[in-house]
Amino acid sequence: MRTKLIQDGALAVAAVPFTAMLLWLTDRDGAPGTVVLVLMAAQTLLVCLRRVSPVWCVTLMLVAQTAISAAAPHGTGLRGVGLAIAVYTCGSLLTARTAITLAVIVAVVEIGGYAVLSLAPLRNPALELVQIALHLALSLLLYVGAALLGAHLTMRRRYAEVVVARAVADEEAHRARTAAVLTAERARTARELHDVAAHHLTSLIVRATLVERLLDRDPEAARSHAAAVREEGRNTLHNLRLIVGALRDGDGADPHLPDGSGLAMIDRLVSGGEAVLTVDGSPGVQDPAVELALYRVAQEALTNARDHAPGGPVTIALAYRESETTMEIHNGPAAGPPVHGDRVGEGRGFGLIGMRERASLIGAELDAGPAGDGGWRVRLTVPHAGDDA
Repeated sequence: MRTKLIQDGALAVAAVPFTAMLLWLTDRDGAPGTVVLVLMAAQTLLVCLRRVSPVWCVTLMLVAQTAISAAAPHGTGLRGVGLAIAVYTCGSLLTARTAITLAVIVAVVEIGGYAVLSLAPLRNPALELVQIALHLALSLLLYVGAALLGAHLTMRRRYAEVVVARAVADEEAHRARTAAVLTAERARTARELHDVAAHHLTSLIVRATLVERLLDRDPEAARSHAAAVREEGRNTLHNLRLIVGALRDGDGADPHLPDGSGLAMIDRLVSGGEAVLTVDGSPGVQDPAVELALYRVAQEALTNARDHAPGGPVTIALAYRESETTMEIHNGPAAGPPVHGDRVGEGRGFGLIGMRERASLIGAELDAGPAGDGGWRVRLTVPHAGDDA
């Protein structure tokens, strides 16, 4: 409130010389009287109350305007800019009906005071009445227009504030949803990799037990099993490094994850004729984390194709190379209307966000975007780890 009073006080002080200059230019006699100047300056200074109490501001200005009409030379009809500013403020702070009512009252009182106190004795009543009516119409146009302008600008400002607030809320909600999706996907990935690591550790324990039993009876066999333990341990350590920072959420295996290698799981995934699978090269011995990533990305890409391009042809191309493994899923344009809906509970992933998160966990690169034929393409490139990984 104090800040508004200071701002409006500064506006009032700045408006005083402007009002005096207008009065000087519009006065027919050349120089306005001192009383008129003081009254108009006082009326203009009342602008400092426009946001503190707009109704009282208008009331006091009307009193000052009546005094100006009485003190001004006959027929001059002087008015300052303060009333228009005050009525504009009423339009911005009060309801539209109240502001328009005040604007009409201001126009009637102002012209009534002019007709009674400032108008020269009537010489041609008909002409004088026409002039008064014309003055009233102009005053109504000025003050009602000021009130409507204030109401309109305030409505636009509030609408802009609502739009900004809604955009901020939508952005916060989007961030929260994205964070929840990433957390859930990390937890799910961590659970799968945890199960893979548990499998490796079980194998390590069994082999270590064999080494212990064969150490005295068959040192050569014990040495062979020890080498196998070392290799198994390196693979396990590599997988565990991939899930550092991820937390396991919940117990038990995922019922939607079939057993077998990544290639076998993808083959089962397309066994219903939903997509055509082509394989170039031999998979060899793949890291379980990579096999899971290939399966999950293929599963999510097929789900997206089914949702957004139903009926379109889908191909999955797997290429196994010495340096990397690549998988490209391509779906053609939709043959029917897209299917919308959230089926996270049915075992699907979380779209591109989930696929990129899963790719980053295994150090892979995911590229997704529109294809040249109007369809969609997803490409996962998994570089192979070196021997000293």
